Amino acid sequence: MQFQTTNRAELLEQGSDARFRQLVYDLFTLSTHMQNVRDHIAGHIGVSGPQYSIIMAIAEMQGDIGVSVKRIAEHLHVSGAFVTAETGKLNKAGFLDKNQNPEDRRGVRLTLSLKGLQEIEKILPELNRINEVFFGNLSQQEFLALSSIAASMIKPAQQAIKNTATDE
Repeated sequence: MQFQTTNRAELLEQGSDARFRQLVYDLFTLSTHMQNVRDHIAGHIGVSGPQYSIIMAIAEMQGDIGVSVKRIAEHLHVSGAFVTAETGKLNKAGFLDKNQNPEDRRGVRLTLSLKGLQEIEKILPELNRINEVFFGNLSQQEFLALSSIAASMIKPAQQAIKNTATDE
């Protein structure tokens, strides 16, 4: 029996959605492997996978003054409430510092603590090795194309999730 899972001409090859379905399966597999790698690295420093992502985003974005919960949430495509809850745990565990935002006293600025910085430094060699293997087959042109394509798919993916929630 043949099922057609999309009717978009751009996603069909000679009228078949077989290549599209294989892409979906491949993306699921990649996603699973990426989550497993993230969880593995996170385990080395005693945090969850999502907490590791938050730590890395703060390290990347904190600059000299720290970064807001809102910016981290936007960067990771998660809710501000989730980031608030997880950063509370990370603060309690000593990975980051929360300071009042001088521009908006209701908000906070997040920065990594000395412990947080040391833990990142501890895992960087393994993270480099893993990333070089994981993405080692990509040319720079392929990397740039993949980065652009993945970023362009975020909003439609979020909309698809919203659409499934309204169907129930």
